[in-house]
Amino acid sequence: MDILARVAIDVHYYNLFSSMFNSFTVEQHIEYVNSNRSAQLSEITTSNGPLTFVGEWVAALPVIDARKEEYYRKEDYQTFADAQLQVFNQATFGWAYWGLKTVNNYWNLEWMINNGYIKL
Repeated sequence: MDILARVAIDVHYYNLFSSMFNSFTVEQHIEYVNSNRSAQLSEITTSNGPLTFVGEWVAALPVIDARKEEYYRKEDYQTFADAQLQVFNQATFGWAYWGLKTVNNYWNLEWMINNGYIKL
């Protein structure tokens, strides 16, 4: 048996932990997911290669300005989550949201689903 038939590549995609995303608009975040993340996932997903698994992702966006308590609108999180789902559903071994239940709502899949931010 080919060893690649028993291997999955686990990738983690976030728009939170790099300062390059701090000044992005919601539209730029979505465009980045649709172009860059999609291309990255396609590059490692081959017909005879290992399976791909998006092992961590969240629909959280960087806070606009914590001092002014400026956050994105619910629709922004919904659109960002949907864009990621569209791309990450292409992974051949699936995906996993960061956590089922966490103290941070945007990292909490159950809260995101129950409050209409993510539709599976």
